[in-house]
Amino acid sequence: MELKVLNRNLELIGIIDKFTSLMWTRSYFKSGRFQLVVPLADDETINLLKRENILYKGSGDTEAGYIETINISLNTNGEEIVTVNGKFITSYLDRRIIWGNDNLNSSSELAMRNLVNKNAISCPSERIIPNLILGELKGYTERVNKSISYKNLIEAVEEIAETSQLGFRNNLDYINKKIIFEVYKGVNRTVNQNTIAPCIFSRDFENILEQQYTDSSNNFRNVTLVAGAGEGVLRKKTSVGFASGLDRYELFTDAKDISDKKIISTSTGEKDENGNTIYEDTEVQMNDVEYIPLLKQRGTEKLAECTEIKTFESKINTRGNNIYKIDYDLGDMVTIQDKRWGLQVDTRITEIEEVYEGGKVEINPTFGNNIPTLIDKIKRMVR
Repeated sequence: MELKVLNRNLELIGIIDKFTSLMWTRSYFKSGRFQLVVPLADDETINLLKRENILYKGSGDTEAGYIETINISLNTNGEEIVTVNGKFITSYLDRRIIWGNDNLNSSSELAMRNLVNKNAISCPSERIIPNLILGELKGYTERVNKSISYKNLIEAVEEIAETSQLGFRNNLDYINKKIIFEVYKGVNRTVNQNTIAPCIFSRDFENILEQQYTDSSNNFRNVTLVAGAGEGVLRKKTSVGFASGLDRYELFTDAKDISDKKIISTSTGEKDENGNTIYEDTEVQMNDVEYIPLLKQRGTEKLAECTEIKTFESKINTRGNNIYKIDYDLGDMVTIQDKRWGLQVDTRITEIEEVYEGGKVEINPTFGNNIPTLIDKIKRMVR
């Protein structure tokens, strides 16, 4: 396997054809990441593996990642090893924020596209991410209604994606030297649909080599009280979710940052020196019909972060009956069966780790939602 090395302008500058290992981790709701370990053979290797250079597997693939961290080490055998870690080019969105306030009331797909367009494409020249364009509009119907301001761009897109169960990515068009932002949705391949052949992973079918199942309510909440603008008893409140008795797990969501004011632009009846109509912005109070849906959207997002943890981490038999990227892929809904454990779960493939080592390839998917890390929890607290 060869890895193409590109510069920031998406121009080929070299090839890496000898490496110890490559871990290429794809993620549905977030940007992917990678780690490459290379024996330090010559100066060319050092020159290619520079921060910001891009690794691309080619062969019709559309994923690419930029180098973020480089580590050069010398082991006890006198061997020099270069280890580079990086993120997929989707993480270029992490370099922008929402520059101002956006009121989103549209399909989730349109909302994500508009945020990227306004803050990385159709924006002042210094904010433009070079070569980035919008891809095809798919027309997904999931909706979002929220107000958002000054947030990190990729975190804002991640929130909408996870709540809507949609994926997003920056694809590399190597031929045309473009980076294409697109929203996509995994295919339903479970046994509960009859449109296409189902994809089933089971020891009975000998397509799973190893697996680990986790079922936890540690992170679970299903009802949230959302409190927005105002002080004390005058704060505007609503709730999302319903359950009772011991099946009710409550959560408080502080949404005071969601303003109950909106800006209305009205014509002054005058024109500027160029003949353009002059508008004046006025801040007015929202009514409850406008404001409460914004609070409910925040509550829905918080509950989406607090679902039950049901996850399979599996090592797939690449010679089994299910062929990677044909019978299953990142984001797809599939069925996991294990008769001995008494389990049948329809679940989404949320992450896939590709491991290239010693001339062999391992495919290690994660089915379902992982237990949040400490970093995940901290991020949620500061939103």
